Amino acid sequence: MPFTDYFAAPFEPECYAFERLMQKYEPKIRKTVKRYNNMYKQYLCSADYDDLLQTAYTAFSEANDKFDITKVGPGKNPENVFIAFAARTMEGRLSDYLRKHYKNKSRELYDHDNSAYDIPDEATEPLNMQMLRILKDHLPVLSPREALYIKLSVFYDWNTGQIAEAAHVSEHTVRSWKKSLRKKLAPLSDELKKGK
Repeated sequence: MPFTDYFAAPFEPECYAFERLMQKYEPKIRKTVKRYNNMYKQYLCSADYDDLLQTAYTAFSEANDKFDITKVGPGKNPENVFIAFAARTMEGRLSDYLRKHYKNKSRELYDHDNSAYDIPDEATEPLNMQMLRILKDHLPVLSPREALYIKLSVFYDWNTGQIAEAAHVSEHTVRSWKKSLRKKLAPLSDELKKGK
């Protein structure tokens, strides 16, 4: 049973009762949205505030519909219990919205950062040639086994088991090659991130 059934005046339609309830708690809803907006303002633009507000209104309505007045303990004020429930529902929905928003912004930033890498279009140069060109300055510091690992894993897309079988070594040994490669190629990773 929605909370508005309890909150409504006798013979008042539910829609009017809900509108009164929203007006009464509008300041609390806006305060919650403002708090979340301030916490995440570096990821948000001014238009996102309206989305947050709409998310909070929707969550408040959802809380009204899902509230079960029969679960309110004796001696407790049902309205106080409802408001606590509505606040948790709004905070949960706002957190979900912001988490998705942050994830999407991170993807956009990541995609934007990738455009700075000096990697030609695949149409003009095959991918393995691009990789060789990028790695050419670092190949002399690699052991023959590490070079083999790069060749088989990057150019032929072999997994650790296949490489171990071909090289007649254990998978643990292949993983150790990979670990040492990461250390040796760390400067290359830094160069790519700087947009060499």
